[in-house]
Formats: sequence, structure tokens, C-alpha cells
Amino acid sequence: MTLNTLIMTRNHSAQEMPLNCTARLPHFADRVEQVSTDVTAVVVMFGGTLASLITVLLYLEECLYFCRNPFTARRRSKMLKILAVYPVISTTATSSLWFPQACAVADFAASWYLSLAIYQVFTLMVDYLGGKRGIVESIGGLKIRMNTLPICCCVCIHPKPLNMVLLRRFHLGVLQLTVVYPVTTYVSTLISTDRSGQGSNQDTASADLVLRVVPLVSVLMAVYSITCVCRNVTTHMPHASAFRLRPKLAVVMFIMGLTRLQSLVLSLVRIPGGKGCGPGTIFTGPDRRKVIGSVLTVLEMLLLGLLARRLFTQPVEDDLEDPCDVTDQHFHEKRVMIVRTTSL
Repeated sequence: MTLNTLIMTRNHSAQEMPLNCTARLPHFADRVEQVSTDVTAVVVMFGGTLASLITVLLYLEECLYFCRNPFTARRRSKMLKILAVYPVISTTATSSLWFPQACAVADFAASWYLSLAIYQVFTLMVDYLGGKRGIVESIGGLKIRMNTLPICCCVCIHPKPLNMVLLRRFHLGVLQLTVVYPVTTYVSTLISTDRSGQGSNQDTASADLVLRVVPLVSVLMAVYSITCVCRNVTTHMPHASAFRLRPKLAVVMFIMGLTRLQSLVLSLVRIPGGKGCGPGTIFTGPDRRKVIGSVLTVLEMLLLGLLARRLFTQPVEDDLEDPCDVTDQHFHEKRVMIVRTTSL
């Protein structure tokens, strides 16, 4: 057998190899073909899509609720931006299900909006506490502990007096997340797309290490800034407990830790059936991990969205507009009725 005959035979066998025996992710047409030929694929794909649709409809209902009730415009805007993180991440995960080749674009959109939602929940917390100026006027000069999570074991950091400069540093510590986290995700997407497009195995270990460490440091810095304000400031302001700030922070911050932990576990754990190959198998190879991760993300966003709806749609007295600024005589009665009903 000549060399040319051997090459032609190998190319012919590679073309006849099923899609799920290759290392590449399927295209949208391949995904539609899988759904049309396998019942399991129908249940997984349409089940995830239905859960994502419910999350989006839940958010639309929340928008209608906030528009019908007399929340202040500033609080309404912040809460709707925060609550939108659940349908956004759920929609991007569903897009990754149907368009696996474009999962990098979906990851970038999800990371960008998640960082924005974390920043919005921090500004909402500061707004509840009276703003930076109100915090300084209430407990300005009070020495607060700086050795909090994630550097709570560092005893060399001494307490510092609370002032406007320190609050601005905390604010910048959270604001940088909205820039660093999406940018590093975007650069990582470019590198991985270029590498897969060239089909090369170039040594990019140093670049991968930087693109993993930088967003991690950015997240830890944002968590540290939020924790310092939430732990120290709210402790010395008695009225802060009525706003349920810690649960509202946790239900958003939990998304960041949950998605990262889920990706780590899926990359380390051996998925049963992940190495199967043949006409009777679906979601094999790297596609199986992507599908499992996307479906889990959709279900998690649905559950967290329900929990966040419970927390954010229960207004406190400070959430509602001042009846003195409204000419409607029934406004104050409606305001009191909302607060009493949601407090039960």
C-alpha cells in the first residue's frame, strides 16, 4: 500500500466517524439532529429551555410588580437590574445548550452581567444605609476591622477609622470587578477560539495562568470590600437589620461561587458515559460536561430567582415613595397596605 493510498483511507475513515466520537463541540444543526433522533436529548434540551423560559417569565412578573407598586425610582431601578441577573445567566446557559460552538460568547455575556449585578447590589446596600455621606455622618470615625473575609486570618491589618476616603476605596474595590472580570473573560475567549481555530497545541500555560489568577484576585477584592461594609457598618447601624441586607447580598454573591465550584467539580469528576462513542450515544466527550453544566446552571438560576423574588419584593418602609410627594389621596393607604401585607 502506497503512502497516498494510506492517507486517503485515513481521511475517508475520519469523515465517516460519528460526530460524538470527535473532540470538537457540535454545531446547532448537529444539536437539532440529536434532538430529532433521541428521546433523552429531547428531555434534556427542552427541559432546560422550559426552565429558562420560566425564569424569564418570573422576571417579567417582577417588573410588573415593581411598576404597579409605589417603589422609589432609584430603588426600583437597582432592584430590577439585580433581579435580571437570573434570566440573563439562564438565557446564556440555554444558548450554550443549543449553540455549543458559541458557548464562549455566552460565558462572556454572563460574566459581564454578573459583575454588574454584584456592583448594583453593593450600591443598593450603601443606598439603604443612607449613602456614603449618611454613613460617615452616622458612624464616621468609628474604627472598623479590616481583617475580614477573605483575609480574616491576617492579624497584621489594624483597624482603620471609617471616613469618606475609606468608603470610596471600598467602592472602587467593587467597581473594578465590572471591568477586570469581563475583560479577562473576553481575552480568554479570544485565546481559546484562536487556538481551537488553528488546531494547534501551542504552549500558552503562562497566559492561562494569568487569565485564571487575575479574575480570581478581582473577585476576592470585591468580596473583601463588600464584606467590610456589610460586616462592620451594618453592625453599628441598628436600623440596617430591617433591610435584610445580608440575605440580599448572599443570594447574588452565591452565583459567583456556585458557578466556579460547579465548573471545577465537572472538570475533575469523571462523568459516567463521557467516553462513550457510537451512533447510540449522545452528549459524549467534552460536550457532555458542557450540557450537564448548562442544565445545572439553568435549574440553579430558577431556584435562586425564586428566592431572590421573595427577598426583593418584600418592601420595607424606606423602599416606598414619600406620600407627601404624591397627590393621590389613596397613595398612603396603599403604601401601608403593602408593608403590612408583605411583613406577615
